[in-house]
Amino acid sequence: GIVGDSSNRLYSVAADCLEAKMRSTLSQDDTEDKSNTNEDGASIDYGSVIQSLRDSSFGLHSDRSLLGLWRFSTRQRKQRAFFQNAARHFDGAFSQGSATPTYSQSTPPDPKSDAYDWSALFKDPSRPLVVDVGCGMGVSLLGLAGSKNCESEIQIDWEECNFIGVDLSRLAIRYAQGVCERWTLGGRLNFILDSAEDCIERISETYPGNVALAMLQFPTPYRFQNVAKEEEAIASSANSEDSQASVAERGFNSQLPDGAASNDFMVTEKLLFQIRELLSKSNGQLLIQSNCEDVAVHMKNIGMNAVGFHPFNFSDHVTCLDAVTQRSQKWVSIGGERAIGTCWSSKPLLPAGGRTETEVACMLDCKPVHRCLFSA
Repeated sequence: GIVGDSSNRLYSVAADCLEAKMRSTLSQDDTEDKSNTNEDGASIDYGSVIQSLRDSSFGLHSDRSLLGLWRFSTRQRKQRAFFQNAARHFDGAFSQGSATPTYSQSTPPDPKSDAYDWSALFKDPSRPLVVDVGCGMGVSLLGLAGSKNCESEIQIDWEECNFIGVDLSRLAIRYAQGVCERWTLGGRLNFILDSAEDCIERISETYPGNVALAMLQFPTPYRFQNVAKEEEAIASSANSEDSQASVAERGFNSQLPDGAASNDFMVTEKLLFQIRELLSKSNGQLLIQSNCEDVAVHMKNIGMNAVGFHPFNFSDHVTCLDAVTQRSQKWVSIGGERAIGTCWSSKPLLPAGGRTETEVACMLDCKPVHRCLFSA
């Protein structure tokens, strides 16, 4: 998020360091190949990275930057309940147990107010609004808000929109808001610390303009459903501590939500109903994206069958899909519905600047991203 002369000097030093590293490794026997791969085994084109540092095209939305953010974010605890509990403890003396919207540090909100002050958040609150629910580090909105003359499959004039991101991670929101302020995007972009359902409710009740787009991008997935059932059996025959040990021994991530119906999974049926009600007022659209095929299919089916969203049909749609991850292989083995058909886009729907760190990580690792777009 650094801009100006400081970033140019920093990039120059980084380029010098990379060139020195390349010279050092190339002078050693049998080390050339190792120097061109990262810790995940993916190929690194150091020449392109150095060139982007030299010509100042390197930035937050460069592949290497986003990959670094993805590695950092995947190491954080993302359980919804954890962040709700942490927020209650941190803000308890001020918010009386409810999550408090976080604005710019220079203009703190009234802690007693339960409404979002849109005139403080945006220069023109009547502009169409783009909402990123579970925005994480905010890189998608930062890219969209800073883009000019960009084209995308979603027909929106991004330069005429306001943008709001919501997440329960205080760390992520502070990072995103900090970059937003350094880039002087605060008149059109802001980030709020709140729950997804509370934020959508407040937008629906108080935002003066239309809502053009809501995005559910790469929500923290739940544990694979068959795994959740197996763990349920473990828990019924052992105490909590032993059960957690069994989960760890079997290689399952105990920090993930238990299943699709778990309250810890962000994309609930209630949330989707709220989003549909919000978008129906202004013919807005809903974008869902996930790198987990079963999670994407679940969100699509709940949105269409239970909530009443209508999918867009794409000419460039997914016609075949390889199961390249262990999770997708398990999904296929139990006969799970594939993310194939006209409602699944085979190419990105957002402008290049709106890519998330997860999307870039998948691209570099040659793993699919499952995307759907809906109207209310």
